[in-house]
Amino acid sequence: MSRLITFPIVLISLLVSSFAFSQGIEEYTKAIEQSPESMKYKFYYLRGLAYRAQRDIDAAIKDFSTSIKMRPTQDAYLRRGEMYFEKGAYNISEHDFTEAIEINPSVEAFKLRGLTYLVLGNLDMAVFDGTEIINKEPNHSESYNIRMEAYAQIGEFQLAREDARRALSLDRRNKVASELLVNYPEKIELSGGVSRYRPKGDINKYRIWANNKGFAFTLKPE
Repeated sequence: MSRLITFPIVLISLLVSSFAFSQGIEEYTKAIEQSPESMKYKFYYLRGLAYRAQRDIDAAIKDFSTSIKMRPTQDAYLRRGEMYFEKGAYNISEHDFTEAIEINPSVEAFKLRGLTYLVLGNLDMAVFDGTEIINKEPNHSESYNIRMEAYAQIGEFQLAREDARRALSLDRRNKVASELLVNYPEKIELSGGVSRYRPKGDINKYRIWANNKGFAFTLKPE
């Protein structure tokens, strides 16, 4: 059977199958060898995913890089950026996520870059990316996580709490939001000149979260 005939069979088995990403390294290597130049970038990307699944980060980076060199795609930039992030090369991962955003400004790309900005301490840009995420998916609780954390690190605690409350109104199970409200509560003055800290609003809503954090609230009549 000729090489031109065998390649479509390989292509169908790897790309159409729902188990494509679970194929072994050897299968993808064969696909790279048998495929025409116009298709090789796909199989380098898929082999990179296979290396990634095996936790061979350097090999994954090499294959994603080859795929990008042949044909830049958002997926290849995102996955390579994740690999660099795991290596602690945050500036390189930020570059890859930015390239991915240039190709397609998706929520996933902004989330990955926003997280990287938080790690790098580039908080203004983390706020920017967090805002982009919220604009794209305002009704998803997790969309607020990056911006609220950036606001808290900047010292804009009121803005952070506003984002956290909005997130919790969408999903009470959002741990990032609930922990933020515990870590950065409202300060209010009680009678007798005694200061206590507690989240503004319904105090009972935060008691379980606060107790889990070792933060005791004192219930007093309003």
